[in-house]
Amino acid sequence: MLSRLYYGYRILATGSSFALFGIGGLIAGLTLFPLLHSLPGDRKNKERRAQRLVHLMFRFFVRFMECLWVTRVEVTHRERLQSANGVVFIANHPSLLDVVVMIAAIPHTNCIVKQSLFRNPFTRWVIRGAGYIANDDPDKVIDACHERLSRGDNLIIFPEGTRTTPGHPLKLQRGAAHIILRNRPTVVPIRIGCHPTTLTKGTPWYRVSPQRFVLSLNVGLPWDYPVDPSLTESRQVRQLTRAMAHKLNLEQTSNESIRTRTEAINC
Repeated sequence: MLSRLYYGYRILATGSSFALFGIGGLIAGLTLFPLLHSLPGDRKNKERRAQRLVHLMFRFFVRFMECLWVTRVEVTHRERLQSANGVVFIANHPSLLDVVVMIAAIPHTNCIVKQSLFRNPFTRWVIRGAGYIANDDPDKVIDACHERLSRGDNLIIFPEGTRTTPGHPLKLQRGAAHIILRNRPTVVPIRIGCHPTTLTKGTPWYRVSPQRFVLSLNVGLPWDYPVDPSLTESRQVRQLTRAMAHKLNLEQTSNESIRTRTEAINC
């Protein structure tokens, strides 16, 4: 009986969190973001102010979910995020909340979002105000990423292009490699863990985990990624994509082994 009540509470708390996210985004988009845009400054300053506001809003949202006992967020080596400037963060994508917790943890971030979100009334004003990049045209995406990185924005990229399928090796698209090769930025891998598995691809929000889930961000060191100048551009892209897949899959295996040993000790 108690377990059913607790599960019902988790559905209610999760629904309340998403309602806050949607309604809060709509209200902020219609009030705060136009106000910020009206303040003096060039486009970079206006978008930086908006990114800072998104960062603070997402920090509040994560804290709200933690207070409701929906989730707990753990960030390992958080100090590696604080002084980031023009850094590309690559990460796996196990959960719907990944981009939220990453923006909440990383100052002045930019990211690539679905074109459909620019038409969504709950997100369009926030996304436009912060200068986020639409994924509709690959060439325009690469040019936009170059412009944002050149001015010092940090960029979040999920190289898979979609949420990770639990229990399967990561399968990466080549877009991330094109962006990195064009800009040659500092690249920092982040391994995201979600235990127990929650809010995965194709799973409705109300199919919640029976207990509070933990979202963990393990921030790696800057990665000395391979670039062989003797190769053609297309072969460099394939080389880098394979290297990223190996890097993120290797960290996945390492983290899962550590988690398994920890759970065994706790038992």
